Amino acid sequence: MIGALTGGGVTVVMTTEVSQSFVDLNFSANLMSFLTDDIILQRYVEMEGQLRKVMTVVKMRGSQHSKDLRAYEVTEHGLVVGEALTDYRGIITGSAERREDRPRRRRGT
Repeated sequence: MIGALTGGGVTVVMTTEVSQSFVDLNFSANLMSFLTDDIILQRYVEMEGQLRKVMTVVKMRGSQHSKDLRAYEVTEHGLVVGEALTDYRGIITGSAERREDRPRRRRGT
């Protein structure tokens, strides 16, 4: 079905909930990731006592893309994607820790 739709010029957007451990990076039990051109991963992460939303582009077929993990917010004006979260480690585990070797930056700067 996906092949027929995309062959006809239709853009298909699918979502799936990943219920396994996030560190396994197993995106679907039935290998749907093989059929997709793009995968954007979204995750809730605890950072400095706050629940934050983080996203990254895992796969973008035929394109070089950023592999950075970035915080994002959905506002009344749309999606706001922040700077790369290079000051943290363990983001994909769900509990990020600030890297000791990085100077502390204020949120939003």
